[in-house]
Amino acid sequence: MRIIGAGDEIGKDERYGVGLGNFDGVHRAHEFLITELVQLCKARGIASMIYTFREHPGNLLRGKKIKLISPLDRKIERFRELGVDVLCLVDFNREFANIDAEEFINGILKNKYNVELVVTGFNYNFGKGGRGNTDMLSEIGAKLGIDVVIVAPVMLENQIISSSLIREKLKNGHMESVANMLGRYYSIRGTVEYGNKIGTEIGFPTANIIPLEDFALPKSGVYYTKTIVDGAEYKSITNIGRKPTVTKEKRIIIETHIFDFGGWLYGKEIEVLFIRMIRNEKKFDGISELKEQILRDIDDVRKLF
Repeated sequence: MRIIGAGDEIGKDERYGVGLGNFDGVHRAHEFLITELVQLCKARGIASMIYTFREHPGNLLRGKKIKLISPLDRKIERFRELGVDVLCLVDFNREFANIDAEEFINGILKNKYNVELVVTGFNYNFGKGGRGNTDMLSEIGAKLGIDVVIVAPVMLENQIISSSLIREKLKNGHMESVANMLGRYYSIRGTVEYGNKIGTEIGFPTANIIPLEDFALPKSGVYYTKTIVDGAEYKSITNIGRKPTVTKEKRIIIETHIFDFGGWLYGKEIEVLFIRMIRNEKKFDGISELKEQILRDIDDVRKLF
């Protein structure tokens, strides 16, 4: 997969089918759209392109930070796995936000990228003020010789799969629903840092990572997880929160106790996969009470093995 920016030139003879959207999380509905794009492009003998943004447009348009489901590198991985030929990453800024919908279709899709096919979601909006929609895209596309395919919503549990719904499920700790909508377990990657050694002192050493502030996180609490270390997967139990019993930490910290692992972890990148929530975060009266609860939590998690 080739990665280009908005300012990069393409060959004059290159022909494209383009998938349009933000693709936060690259969830199952996104995957359905991308698979449709790739298959249609192969049938036509043209290259498939995902045209999307480095950052969430809502950060600029709504003036607030949208919590992301996936970091950019994870999105890129998934696009590559799904067989996309070219990924165009655009910086969403004021200049781009002020491009008229018609100019986006004529100037960018048709004239710049020689697009013959567009595949996008049923609720796609674009152009200055969000004035462009799928009806406009289809109407103008027909005049320019661009075939437009609108993908219907993908349903799960009588709800339309969307990034906003996934963020809501994460907020409530509903990890089974999140996994069903993503098509994989929600996970967080990070480099293991030194902690306060409380876990080691009470017999449950943990690998601690600090999640980035820009991302949507599961509800604070204890989870049955799996952890990937050096390509190997281990069963684990994870607490995500501020450790109210032992610290006055303001940051969210992810503490993972990995079962049947005795190697060195500090400085290593690990990936924690969240499978099921066990309980909410709780402040205990002391270390002794905390240790008793950890033993119960571990017993609950082992039952899920």
